[in-house]
Amino acid sequence: MILHFNYHIAGIFYGIDVKRPDANGTVPLSLAFIRAIFQIFPMCFCTVILCFQQRFVRQANFGLSVLYTLANIAHVIGEFLQKAELSQINLLMFVLVASLLLNYFAWLWLREEEA
Repeated sequence: MILHFNYHIAGIFYGIDVKRPDANGTVPLSLAFIRAIFQIFPMCFCTVILCFQQRFVRQANFGLSVLYTLANIAHVIGEFLQKAELSQINLLMFVLVASLLLNYFAWLWLREEEA
């Protein structure tokens, strides 16, 4: 998320206006929720999950990894449908591959219990 944001605003150094047309100088409360959902909660979950080995935790991990991959796929498609910068596409493709690996290893972790 940090790289994604950095890539998005890097254009200001080249004279690109990144200001939202409807910006009024206030940060909306919804931004706090978006940051919590996409940044803080996943980092907490990834850290806390290491302490638990129960089946439902492994199932939740796998299910969330699949949702994460679907969100990444939608994001990549969205970028291809609009004029996207190559650096954004590179980052999103890396994140997509990483999320597919996360699916794979989460699936192995889930199946490990059955072995």
